[in-house]
Amino acid sequence: MFSKEIKLKAVNELLRGISQSEIIQRYGIKGSATLYGWKRLLEEFGPDSLNAFQPKTYYDFSFKMKVIEWRIIHQASYSTTAKLFRIKHPTMIWRWEKAFIAGRLQTKRKRSSNMHAEDQNKSKETLSEENRALRVKLAYLEKVQALIQKNQKSLTNKKPK
Repeated sequence: MFSKEIKLKAVNELLRGISQSEIIQRYGIKGSATLYGWKRLLEEFGPDSLNAFQPKTYYDFSFKMKVIEWRIIHQASYSTTAKLFRIKHPTMIWRWEKAFIAGRLQTKRKRSSNMHAEDQNKSKETLSEENRALRVKLAYLEKVQALIQKNQKSLTNKKPK
């Protein structure tokens, strides 16, 4: 909707100290989150990250698993994780996790109709990757369960006033 030039002007005005409400009104931006999102992209990825039309970035399954695993182990926020792995939109990680928990995030395998029986057997690498994915999923679910139990415990320990 906005050109790269408009985005750059708006962010530069913000950096010069012009109020966000004035910038939002001047350029017809719907909210401050958009403006600060542009600022973050500019700071982290440079001016080309503000192009109106950017080619889609594709991440392979093992990269997604690495990101999810790191975030769970370090109990980091989505924005911190995105910054570390240079992912432009933190919500992408949230979508990966949601798909993973629902069982929709999987390795993509090309299949041909002429596969031989031995070709259909899973390779060690595929099995190892699936095993790692299951371990991450289990760790995630265990953390969620622990939080639920902690929350229930704190609710039962509170005395009514």
